[in-house]
Amino acid sequence: MWDSPFIPFSLGIAFVYFVRSVVAQRKRNPRGLPLPPGPKGLPVLGNVFQFPKALPWEAYDKLCKEHGDIIYMTALGQGVLVLGSQRRAVDLLEKRAANYSDRPPFPVIEMMGLGWSFGLMRYGAVWRQYRRAFHKFFNNNAIPTWHPIMYEEVKGFLRKVQSQPDGIFEHVQLMFGTLIMRVAYGFDDIRQNEALIHNAEALIQGFHKAAAPGRYLVNSFPSLRHVPAWFPGAGFKRHLEALSQMSFNTIHHPFEEAKLDYAHGKKGQHPSMAASFIDSISEESDGIREEMEDVARGVCGIAYLGGAETSVSSGLALIYALGSHPEVQTKAQTEIDSFVGPDRLPTMDDIKDLPYVRAIVKELNRWFTILPLGLAHSNTEDDEYDGYFIPKGTIILTNNWATMHNPDVFDSPFEFFPDRYLKDGKIDDSVTDAEVAAFGHGRRLCPGRDFANDALFLMVASLLATFTVGTPKDEEGNVIPTLRLEPMNPSASKILPFKCEFHLRPGREHFLQ
Repeated sequence: MWDSPFIPFSLGIAFVYFVRSVVAQRKRNPRGLPLPPGPKGLPVLGNVFQFPKALPWEAYDKLCKEHGDIIYMTALGQGVLVLGSQRRAVDLLEKRAANYSDRPPFPVIEMMGLGWSFGLMRYGAVWRQYRRAFHKFFNNNAIPTWHPIMYEEVKGFLRKVQSQPDGIFEHVQLMFGTLIMRVAYGFDDIRQNEALIHNAEALIQGFHKAAAPGRYLVNSFPSLRHVPAWFPGAGFKRHLEALSQMSFNTIHHPFEEAKLDYAHGKKGQHPSMAASFIDSISEESDGIREEMEDVARGVCGIAYLGGAETSVSSGLALIYALGSHPEVQTKAQTEIDSFVGPDRLPTMDDIKDLPYVRAIVKELNRWFTILPLGLAHSNTEDDEYDGYFIPKGTIILTNNWATMHNPDVFDSPFEFFPDRYLKDGKIDDSVTDAEVAAFGHGRRLCPGRDFANDALFLMVASLLATFTVGTPKDEEGNVIPTLRLEPMNPSASKILPFKCEFHLRPGREHFLQ
């Protein structure tokens, strides 16, 4: 990035912005309150060279231990506030949600064609319209509609595990991806779903990289978006244009195919979001129909763009945890055998009788933080908090990883220990639940969290009812240390490849028929 010909030009602009921001801030902060503490940066550049690239959640946690659980940094004039504790996140993102529910206006979001994603959308009336439409399909009353699809996909997953145990990464990805594709569009064609899943994965990875602090200067200087793509150093535009085309394909092609299926009477074996939208849109006038169709495309698109990737990571982390902790498997299998028995696979009706399996899902969400720093918030107005001045437009990151691994809250926080969520054989509601951080905060809380938890519950319950997950052993019977849990992305946790074994439990062959 730093060898770009835009650097001298950008630094000049940055200096002008810096001077203007200092003058403006004095007017906006008449009491002269200080900014929150943080590492000392350079003039104009700020802390641009100090933003961590590898395992940033751990690096921010160290900075918070040095400066306090709220730290402020800048990058070319852009303020970044890191909330290092749950108390800070609650104070700002929940108690002051009206001011702290916005998203930063990253130019790369529009340049990538992701303006349709209400997860990245600015806070306001349009965002509320999209979220209401999404909530209609994923509230607690609606989720049972999708359980039959979950049962089918989980059973198909078990068959693939038995026939091709070495392809576990692909099996988990296809199971969750196909599940959400069927819910969103009603597609039953596995090959069609697989192509859409890979497209969505590439788009997600592209966004995480493009939105990383300091990755692209255009995020600090929006005027750079107008530079021609052929201009030296403007390769970022060509890259983002390619992602924009991918974004278009992500929301337009599957929805148009769903419309064709609907027109030809092919609505799928089960209900779908697209079919429900198309049914209601057909009754509206032309102007309203166009607006509703835009909402429908975006809501169906975010269902699998936001859900498939995170669920895949959780599913793989779950298998890793089970293979690494045989004692957890034994307890869960004992519980499943006692309440469900050997004649059928578990269903969602069994969840009340399987508290230990529920505890496994809770512990997974705590132990493996998919979005360690969440999705960035931003404040729409200047604010005063705890003696500090927080300028409007500050990028706000919440260190969810630190919250979920706080030794003052969780004993042995880096251990996978589902029992921490149990007391007297029941779920202990007094223990801090991962949902206080793992699924976002305030008005930006993930609306698909209950769907994801149900899918994970069925996966772990069915997998352990059918198989025992083991680690490979050498000729002498020693465990080969191949299970590793490491992130692959600077913004999101994703499992690196690992190997494990699946042993069919005696008398469970009929589960695979």
